[in-house]
Amino acid sequence: MSKSYKNPVNILVRGTNWVGDAVMTLPALNALADNFSESKYYGENRADCRLTVLTRPWAAPVYEHQSAVNRVLLHDRDGAHKGLGGRLRLVRELAAEKFDCAVLFQNAFEAALVTALARIPQRVGYARDGRGFLLTNPLILHETDRHIHESFYYLKILERMGLKAPFSRPRMAPAPVAMAEADSILKDKVGAGDFLLALAPGAAFGSAKRWPVENFARAAELILAKYSGRVMIMGGPGEMDVATQLAELLEQTNPGAALNLAGRVPMGVSVALMSRADLLVTNDSGLMHIGGALDVPLVAAFGPTNPLTTAPLSPSRLLRSAAPCSPCLKRECPLPGGRICFDDVTPEMAAEAAFDLISPPAPPAGAMPAVFLDRDGTINREVEYLSSPKQLELLPGAGAAIAALNRAGWKVVVTTNQSGVARGYFSEETLEDIHKRLKKMLGKEGAALDGIYYCPHHKDGSSPHLAIDCDCRKPESGMAERAARELNLDLSRSVWVGDRLNDLKAAEKFKGRSVLVMTGYGLKEVSGRLSTQPTLVAPDLKRAAEWILS
Repeated sequence: MSKSYKNPVNILVRGTNWVGDAVMTLPALNALADNFSESKYYGENRADCRLTVLTRPWAAPVYEHQSAVNRVLLHDRDGAHKGLGGRLRLVRELAAEKFDCAVLFQNAFEAALVTALARIPQRVGYARDGRGFLLTNPLILHETDRHIHESFYYLKILERMGLKAPFSRPRMAPAPVAMAEADSILKDKVGAGDFLLALAPGAAFGSAKRWPVENFARAAELILAKYSGRVMIMGGPGEMDVATQLAELLEQTNPGAALNLAGRVPMGVSVALMSRADLLVTNDSGLMHIGGALDVPLVAAFGPTNPLTTAPLSPSRLLRSAAPCSPCLKRECPLPGGRICFDDVTPEMAAEAAFDLISPPAPPAGAMPAVFLDRDGTINREVEYLSSPKQLELLPGAGAAIAALNRAGWKVVVTTNQSGVARGYFSEETLEDIHKRLKKMLGKEGAALDGIYYCPHHKDGSSPHLAIDCDCRKPESGMAERAARELNLDLSRSVWVGDRLNDLKAAEKFKGRSVLVMTGYGLKEVSGRLSTQPTLVAPDLKRAAEWILS
C-alpha cells in the first residue's frame, strides 16, 4: 500500500454504468481486493475490509457474485435517485455508510461530486470530465491510457495509487439459483447432444453497432448445417423487436430451432443461460463481454466501435470493418443507407471464424506455440539504429515477463528487422555482440530466448548482396516461418508482440493473436489508421505476457 493513502477499511468502488464496461473492471476490482487481503494491512484475512460497489441496476449482476465484493448498492436514477432530490438522497445514503475511501472507475463528474458531498475522506480517480478539484487524489490521464484496453485502463488506477495491480482475465460464475432456473428453461428444449448456439443481435449503445439481423440468421444457418442443434436468442427488454425479427427469419431456414429469450429473463438468468452455450455470435455488447467472462467461444462483429479498447479478453474471433470511417463511435450511422461499416462483414466470415474456434486444425506433431517478440521498443528501449551493446537497456518488467513465459512453457523467439547492417551502420558481428549482451541481461533476470532471428536486408542498402527485397523483413513472415521449421512451432497458436504494426502482420496470415505495446513507437502507430488490427493493445510487454498467460 502506498504511504500516501491511509489504509481504508470500508471502501466504495463506483462501478461503471454499462454491462460490458463493468465486466472490464473486474480485473482491477479483484486486484484492489487482493491488496487488502495481505495480513500486514488487515490481520489474517479480508474480513476486516469491506468492499462495496455502487452501480446502475442493470450492471449489478456483473458484480453481485464476485468474491471480491461484499455488497452492491444500486444507483437508481430512474427511481429512488431521480432528479435533484434523488441525488441528495444518494449522498445521504453514502454518507451514512461512513466509507473511508472511494475508488472511481466511472469517469463522470457526478461520481466525484456525489462522493465529495458524502464527505468520503479519500476519493481517487482519473482527473477528467473537469472533476479533478473534487478528488483528494486526482490521477493524471496520459495519452497512452486512451488507447489501451479498458481492463488495463482501470488497473492503471491501482498502479498510480501505489497498489499491486496484476492482470487476470475477467471471470463470472452464475448464481446457483439462476443456474437452476436456466436449466429448467432448457430442459425440454435442448437435447443432451444438441449444439447450443447463442445469438445476441442487439446492442444498447445504438443501432449503428448492430450487425444486420439477416446476417445473424444466415450465419446461424451455416453453423447449424455443420453442428446440429438449437439457437438461443439473447438480449434485454430494449432488444425484443430485433430478436423477434431474427426468430422469424430463423423459423424460415431452421423451423423450430430458435428459442427467443430476449427480454424474457432477468440478467442473472441470462448469465446462467449463456454459460450453457457452445458458441456465441454477437455484436459488440454487454452480452459479448459476459460470454467472454464465462469462457464461451465467441464471434463478435465490430463496426463503429473500437475493438482495440473493448475486445473480449477470452478466446474469440473478431469480425472488423474495413470501412474508412470506422471506428466512428457514433450511436447512429449518419451516412445514406447507414451501417456501411458492416458491408464487408459477411455471414460466411462469421461461420468460418466459428469453425476455426470450435474445430481448429490439428497442429503439427509435437509443435509448440511461441511468443514472437520484436526487439527494440518491446524488450529494450528504442534507439534509432542501435549499433553498440552498450546502448542496450531493458524496458521495465521485460525480463520478468519473458521469464514468466519461460516458466509457463512458451517458446520465446525474437524477430527483428536490422536494416542497419544493409545500410552499413554496423556489421553482423556487432549485431551478434548486441544479441549476446541481450541474452546475458535477460539471463540475470531468469529469462531466456529460444531463438533470435534478424533480417539484415533493405532495398536501399549500400551492400549489394543485402540491398534486396526479401521475404524475411517484417511485415513479411519469413523469420517466423524459419523459426517454425527449426524449433517445431505451431504458428496458428502463437502470439506476436511488438510496438509496430509491421511486427504483427504475420499473426493475421497464420490466424494467430497479436499485441501492440505502447512502448517504443506504439502510441504513434495506434494514433493513425491501422493497416493491421492487433488482437489487443497493452501498455507494455509485462501486461502482454500477463494476458497471454491468463
